[in-house]
Amino acid sequence: MRCSPTRQPADVGPGFLEQSIERMKAKPKRPTKVGQEEECRVRLRIICIAPPNPDEHGASFGLQDNSTTKEWVIHPGKSQSNGDVHFECVCRVRRNRTSGKPNFLGPFVHGGTADRFLYLSWRPKDWRPGGPEVPRWVCLRRMKVRLGSIAWPQIKEAARDNALLEKKVEGTGPSGPFGSAAIGGEGWIVKKA
Repeated sequence: MRCSPTRQPADVGPGFLEQSIERMKAKPKRPTKVGQEEECRVRLRIICIAPPNPDEHGASFGLQDNSTTKEWVIHPGKSQSNGDVHFECVCRVRRNRTSGKPNFLGPFVHGGTADRFLYLSWRPKDWRPGGPEVPRWVCLRRMKVRLGSIAWPQIKEAARDNALLEKKVEGTGPSGPFGSAAIGGEGWIVKKA
């Protein structure tokens, strides 16, 4: 059975992330095909270290969902007193039938089964794809945070202990404030919630 993303309106209000987490927790586990493990759910946290303040650049910054390709729906993280921003989401995980590796699924997961990732996106406020051209100094950027190095023992430990998987990423890069980048999958660790 193929999963299709839930469509959300472009104007997603506060609490969407919390509501999506509650919906995913409430969904029963699906029966699986013979030889395939049952799904489990795991919470992921990305800590973006000292990103630029999007308000100072007339921008929005957040975790991009996959609800539609016509809109870039992004969900802001929680700012910390040290300048870091935390982003959290819940993903379903099932064993890939071909490779046996974890296959992440859910409203924030992007990419094909061989290369799953989350997007941290930076865009001008109120901009939508197909909208007016963006001024050159206000960039559309996305940071691709790969999930490929997360192993089954980490997933099982996080699910068993009600913990989460956490990764730190730099908020700035060689191409300037919040440069577009593909971040390797290494560095995910299990953290007690």
